[in-house]
Amino acid sequence: MGHTVTFFPGSITAEVRDGETVLDAAIAAGVPVNSVCGGKGTCGKCLVIVDGPSESAPGVLSADELALGYRLACQTVVRGDMTVFIPEEAQVSEHQILASYRGREAPNLTPLTEVRKLDLAAPSLEDNLADLERVACALGDPQLIIPLPLLRSLPAILRESGWKLSIMLSRPDGVERVLTIEKGSKDIPNYGMAVDIGTTTVVAELVDLNTGRTVAQASDYNHQLVCGEDVLSRISYAEEKGGKRLTELVVDTVNGLIAQLCAERDRKRRFHPGTCDEDIASIVVSGNTTMIHTLLGLDLRNIRYEPYIPVANVPPVLTASELGLRAQPDAPVLCVPGRAAYVGGDITSDILLSGMHLRDELALLIDVGTNGEVVLGNKDWIIGCSTSAGPAFEGGEVACGMRAMTGAIDKVSISEREISVSTIGNAKPRGICGSGLIDLIAQMFSAGYLDKKGRIDTASSERVRSSGRGMEFVVHPGGSRAIAVSDDDIASVIRTKAAIYAGCAVLLQTVDKRFTDLDRVYIAGGFGSYIDIENAQTIGLLPDLPRERFELLGNASLGGAKLCLMSEAMRREARDIYSMMTYLDLSSSPAFFDQYSSALFLPHTDMEQFPTVRGRLAGRKAPGA
Repeated sequence: MGHTVTFFPGSITAEVRDGETVLDAAIAAGVPVNSVCGGKGTCGKCLVIVDGPSESAPGVLSADELALGYRLACQTVVRGDMTVFIPEEAQVSEHQILASYRGREAPNLTPLTEVRKLDLAAPSLEDNLADLERVACALGDPQLIIPLPLLRSLPAILRESGWKLSIMLSRPDGVERVLTIEKGSKDIPNYGMAVDIGTTTVVAELVDLNTGRTVAQASDYNHQLVCGEDVLSRISYAEEKGGKRLTELVVDTVNGLIAQLCAERDRKRRFHPGTCDEDIASIVVSGNTTMIHTLLGLDLRNIRYEPYIPVANVPPVLTASELGLRAQPDAPVLCVPGRAAYVGGDITSDILLSGMHLRDELALLIDVGTNGEVVLGNKDWIIGCSTSAGPAFEGGEVACGMRAMTGAIDKVSISEREISVSTIGNAKPRGICGSGLIDLIAQMFSAGYLDKKGRIDTASSERVRSSGRGMEFVVHPGGSRAIAVSDDDIASVIRTKAAIYAGCAVLLQTVDKRFTDLDRVYIAGGFGSYIDIENAQTIGLLPDLPRERFELLGNASLGGAKLCLMSEAMRREARDIYSMMTYLDLSSSPAFFDQYSSALFLPHTDMEQFPTVRGRLAGRKAPGA
């Protein structure tokens, strides 16, 4: 039996079977509902108010929240036609998505697709080359590949154009393939798209490959968010309900960005009307291994379990039509190679943009996001690992945590017992995102509201109160739901920072180096660009090194994808990075466990590693002083 579920705001409907959940209905309708745990009922983020026949389990909701009419979408079973209201705190609103990056530029323009203009000599009795071989000879590629439909039309095009033609070629693997043939000498539209598919957000950049100029950018949250916050939640979702929906959601996200890019391009270039879907002749995608697998519709299950083996680290070059992307049907889609199940092509792109693999200096690269990937090396060697950081910096595992959306507290300062906050979009505070959490905990620790273990001093402030979650510190009084952090929330952030710092320490220990030996520390990822370095050092997330040794790359995954889109040399370098990188699995490493245990304090058990922080703390005043 089917039931109709209507979601507000928006009046969007979906048909679901009896016994499915409201979250299932939201996924079917494409309604973005905050769901960190992927439907397990443990995060408490998918708040809804339902009107209609249903059965609900309370999950983690308090008695007060239940009395207000809140239910968890993932724990509410549909038993008839119903309406569902999604309150503001559960809506996925506009993100603060970083699309900018800084680093290397392509040394020359040798794009994935190229337009060549040919002026051929007409055949004769003395020059009797066949039509295809004549074109291949002019291009200097005797192995030229041409689709059968174009081969059939080639004789007419050559003769009707007086042996002048324009031809679009793709060469993702060094072999040239014909994509388009036009009569005469003309500029065939040749647009390429670089895409960064992140677990939380997706960013795309449209590039005119005839000139190398970027003409538009677009970004959106990854529509897979309704299936869980992190990659393990997505894999779990695929195991329970199949991976087809994950693929549909990420393809829908990318196609939505293509529509945005075309509209933006047309606004800027009104003399070139119409959509440009079929003008997109090549695509390069960068992302973690799980995201690439979902895009390609590959089996995810072996990524989750030992020995953590992906289907492919270097996927074959596919076409847009094979993946359902709205571009030229035969447009090549190249995925930047990854190294392992948890060190993907996004990290290869990070390294490529930074150039750390070309220099003598010892560099550490940290990609801070839903997971924490770390790479150490120079031009002679690269070693990388992934830490099970958890989603705390993305708003998960923290009761008032949220992603970097409108209304999220993103900066916090405490001075003379006064707390100042800023929010994304200067909107009313709705929760606190990762950069705000780092600031808050660092400032609370520096002001004496927290001890080294991250526990709240119950006598330190009138903002400290008892709640159903134990002791908590009120950051902002809010309306019906105050924004506060508890001991458990702080512990989640400390576990996350400890995992990232421990991963860095183990890589250095593996090659008998110390943090002080580092010449450069690169911070990659959109979230990393909003981190206050000093506050991150105060909590022990980043090493205590001079500020000038840190370099913020921004969205390096997108930047690396663009380099591969524009340059054959960069595509070769990406493959070289894949080949030279050694992957270190930390899941069973005693050294990682030791380093992690030592880092479960603010900032660390060994204060010798944080001399600058120790100096700042020595001069702090006790609360109330």
